Amino acid sequence: MIIYIDMDGVIADFFGGLAKRCHVAHWKDIMDIQSILEELRGTTFFNELEVFDSTHELIDTVRTIASKSGNEWGICSSPLRGDRDNSAFWKRNWLEVHGYMPKVKNLVFTMRKEKYAINSIDGTGNILIDDKPDNINRWETKGGIGLLYQANKDDVYQMLETLRMYTPDNTEG
Repeated sequence: MIIYIDMDGVIADFFGGLAKRCHVAHWKDIMDIQSILEELRGTTFFNELEVFDSTHELIDTVRTIASKSGNEWGICSSPLRGDRDNSAFWKRNWLEVHGYMPKVKNLVFTMRKEKYAINSIDGTGNILIDDKPDNINRWETKGGIGLLYQANKDDVYQMLETLRMYTPDNTEG
């Protein structure tokens, strides 16, 4: 099993970065969001995002849970539409700069996250921690375990307790 963590809205403050870039109080105040997203193509935007206050706790605990349960952890994040390679480059750089880089084999940038819902090695359902209900629904439809978590809204400790129910500690002692 692999425990995948989404980036935007979960460990990186995408929406706060969008609001800051557009000089508005909240990203929903942006008049033409589609134009702004198009303007982000080819930029370093994803490297400039802030971490959430809960990010280190989330990553550190997921690493520990994965290790103690005999599993792995990774990142499964969507690139900006029409900007896959550039988005992936800057997201990976962001992970490296902040010390959150998983094993490269567990680093996934895709618009089709649900393709990774099942572990290709042993057929078990992987876990996805994501802030978008549609991603969670598609993940679960394909046989994975989805945990809905939005960093600026939800309690990280409550989500991590739920995660522990799916990943029992295999260490003795």
